[in-house]
Amino acid sequence: MEKSAEKSIKISLSVKDVANLVGETCSECYGVVGLTNSKSIKEKLIILKKENFVEGVNVTRDKDKFNVDVHLICAYGIKVTEIVNEVSKRIGYVLTKKYGELFSKINVYVEELRDL
Repeated sequence: MEKSAEKSIKISLSVKDVANLVGETCSECYGVVGLTNSKSIKEKLIILKKENFVEGVNVTRDKDKFNVDVHLICAYGIKVTEIVNEVSKRIGYVLTKKYGELFSKINVYVEELRDL
């Protein structure tokens, strides 16, 4: 009997690709107005356009896994915990489906509530 050789798979992970995927996933969730820049908290928060999603998503490496931080503007009048829970679950599902089990934490930060 032959022993099966272990194959290692190398996945190229681009922060911009992850940010675009996360941004699109967030924008599809009910109650999310948009992503915002995490660095402009003291200024008026602006809603990022698709080409700037990378400014609202931070990807950091922790040993062999990655952590994702997402900064959102949510709609006023909708239960924030429900929005955050749904966004976190959907991001986890989409990232796992696309990249596998590379992500250990998904942190969702609500920076502002706005009227629709």
